[in-house]
Amino acid sequence: MKRNRFYKVFFTTLIFILLIASFSVSKEGVRQFTMENGLKVILEENRNNPVVSLQIWVKVGSADEDDEEAGMCHFIEHMIFKGTEKRKVREMAKEIESLGGYINAYTSYDQTVFYITIASRYAYKALDILADAIQNSVFDKDELEKEREVILEEIRMGEDDPSRRIFRQTMAVLFEKHPYRRPIIGYEKTIKSITRERMISFFKKWYVPNRMAFISVGDFDIDEMEKRVREAFKGFKPSHNDIGQRMKEPEKKSYQEVISYGQFKETYLQIAFPIPNATHEDTPALDALSSILGGGESSRLVQRVKLEKGLVNSISSSSFTPKDSGAFFIEATLSAENTEKAIGAILDEIVKIHTEGITSDELYRVKVNIESDRIYDRQTVQGQARKLGYYELISGDINFEKEYIKKVGLLESNDIKKALEKYFKPSRIVVSILSPQEKGDLFKDKSFKELVERYNLEKVLSSKKEEEKILRTVLDNGIRVIIKENKSVPVVTIQASFLGGVRFENEANNGIFRLMATMLTKGTKRQKSLDISKKVERMAGSLSGFSGYNSFGLTFTFLSKHFEDALSLFAEILKEPAFEKDELEKRKRLTIAAIRQQEDDLDRSVFRLFQKALYERHPYRMDPLGTIDSIERLNERDLMDCYKRYAVTENMVLTVVGDVDKKEVLDAIKKEFGKIERKGFMPPELPIELPSKKIKKVEDFKEKEQSHFVLGFLGPRLKDRDRYAIEVLDASLSGQGGRLFYELRDRESLAYALSFIAHANLDQGYIGVYMGTYPAKLERAIESTLRELRKIKDEGLTDEEIERAKRYLIGNFEIGLQTNGSWANTLSLDELYSLGFDHYQRYPSEIQKVTKEDINHVIEKYINLDAYCLAIIRPKGIKKE
Repeated sequence: MKRNRFYKVFFTTLIFILLIASFSVSKEGVRQFTMENGLKVILEENRNNPVVSLQIWVKVGSADEDDEEAGMCHFIEHMIFKGTEKRKVREMAKEIESLGGYINAYTSYDQTVFYITIASRYAYKALDILADAIQNSVFDKDELEKEREVILEEIRMGEDDPSRRIFRQTMAVLFEKHPYRRPIIGYEKTIKSITRERMISFFKKWYVPNRMAFISVGDFDIDEMEKRVREAFKGFKPSHNDIGQRMKEPEKKSYQEVISYGQFKETYLQIAFPIPNATHEDTPALDALSSILGGGESSRLVQRVKLEKGLVNSISSSSFTPKDSGAFFIEATLSAENTEKAIGAILDEIVKIHTEGITSDELYRVKVNIESDRIYDRQTVQGQARKLGYYELISGDINFEKEYIKKVGLLESNDIKKALEKYFKPSRIVVSILSPQEKGDLFKDKSFKELVERYNLEKVLSSKKEEEKILRTVLDNGIRVIIKENKSVPVVTIQASFLGGVRFENEANNGIFRLMATMLTKGTKRQKSLDISKKVERMAGSLSGFSGYNSFGLTFTFLSKHFEDALSLFAEILKEPAFEKDELEKRKRLTIAAIRQQEDDLDRSVFRLFQKALYERHPYRMDPLGTIDSIERLNERDLMDCYKRYAVTENMVLTVVGDVDKKEVLDAIKKEFGKIERKGFMPPELPIELPSKKIKKVEDFKEKEQSHFVLGFLGPRLKDRDRYAIEVLDASLSGQGGRLFYELRDRESLAYALSFIAHANLDQGYIGVYMGTYPAKLERAIESTLRELRKIKDEGLTDEEIERAKRYLIGNFEIGLQTNGSWANTLSLDELYSLGFDHYQRYPSEIQKVTKEDINHVIEKYINLDAYCLAIIRPKGIKKE
């Protein structure tokens, strides 16, 4: 393994050295000079083959045109070889082709290029033709009209070419002000309006030697070629017109999307965002990113989005880096139905690069590919001449490529991640779609904005910064400490959490943890309940104990200026609870009153009835409040024994969130809690609840006007991966936008209260449907619920339902983490339940990963319509509808 790695590093370094060496050697044969008229000349001897390339690069492209001139440079490209004073129409092309050569031209945003490739024995004939064309073209009136029709037809053909059309569409949105927004070919309106006189004026103004570079590479004597070039262009007059500054593109500050339709078979997708120009220091990293994402069969997008998930038919990525700021493109062809999934999958891969980095194999591959591409381009004289021209015009330095390759060779994973962080932002992204006309309904009133904004690297960065603000450590005595700085408001929350609650109770002491948590704030060995209350009020604070099915503890929120006093009080309560007899009797009376009061709360009553029937063995069958009998039996000794058993250092998570300094808080915690001795923690063994193999039905009759029922099943544990799919199922079925609400309440008017429930626990949780209905409709409501559950099992959920549920869960989760108290509770309990304090970072991605297959799996696994638990509370003697 180490040996293989050594050889890989060795050969990568060797390739890099050879590449740099090849560039250095190649430049030794290059001669550069500038003529008196301003023409830059670059000549390179290459005697490998009897071929010569001659090129004229003009520093004028479509981005230098006015809006009314759009397409002028491309039009001139068509006309440049259409005759001069000494050569008639088509004679130049005919002459070159008769010598076995090739003559042509092309236009880009930043330059126009005219070139001839020919056998070296005809090099000077080609030079004469090229020099004649650029200096003496006559722009024949008849030929101009013919070429106008050719270009207009080319524009029309572009409308039928989906690749060209979507590129133009994307560029028009990416660039609001900058002339890159216009198509190089121009518009039908501008091409029709261009006159011969205007073309000649434009040509004479800008196609001048001081705005050009002449490049020649090939089999020639460099001294003789210089002599011939000087002679060919000596009468070429310069111009001192200032071409002016191009309109600068303002920074994009909002997500944009554009969808259009046409007579196409496939859907075409482009995701694009602005990046800098070719000479920017970040360009090597962005080029590497494009190669890793979508450069070839081994790239991430091809392997995962195309081959593994089958969401696209083709996919690639590229970095467009012209003279001015450019754009990063991801483009794909796909079925219209897969568009949303494909966008999500593409963005997933981008975020993975940010969060996970790139592998050494990927970095090795991309360096070799980028570097070797440059070498392969050098195989032909026209390729080498093209490189010299490009780097001269784009950077003013033909050696720029050497620096570029050097930077590529030095790239590390973190450089690519930094470039991604810098430029990939939802506020800068454009989603461009070209869809078949008949698929229009799929995109009607559709927006991908929420989907794109979900993949916000700024949030990822923010979460990283949050992680940096979070300290997690373990004291010598076993107390786990989590401290999170949040200096936005002068508020602090402290929470101490312990495993406990109903999960560790039995029928005899049911309710002890809730009563014990209540009693924590009702006096210590040194202070009475009233003393504590007054101190808390002076700190503008809120102090309370808590207990549920899986845990108990104490939480305290207060103004940060009272931190020292608050921590001292908090520590005193945890270390010296009194559980004083008189105070306990008061709390027992209030607890018993609350138990009796629950009898009037029918929805809580039906859940207690359901859990008692569902859990035959596990303590989850019991109510956290306890029963009247169990509460009456409890005394102060019982509470103290329970507290001493479970409130131990090894079972404690102490969390501080707010306007604090981590180091100062940790020092204070060590002072207050560090000397508490370890006592050992042995939680009781708990029975495993097995799913029922039959239908269980329990009923309770109340003298009320309503009927309530819960129909449900055992569910997953908090640490099961199934919990995420169950949560998505819950969110898709619940709420006013959910299927159950629509079918059972809106359509059939069966319910006035309705929800799907997914309650994960440390041990087996439960899922099910709760409904409050009219007594006369009870039986039909139960039947309709079973029908809908059967339908869900048979058909599953729609893609729209799943995506809506994901958006809801992630958004709701983020909304829930706004206060120090919510942060303290989340960090504390996630750590206590062995999910890890950083589970909050993973939760959104875990939800996002849930697939339709995952949903189908949990539906099949947990929803058994031949073995469910049904709990009903209803009045007696009500007839059916």
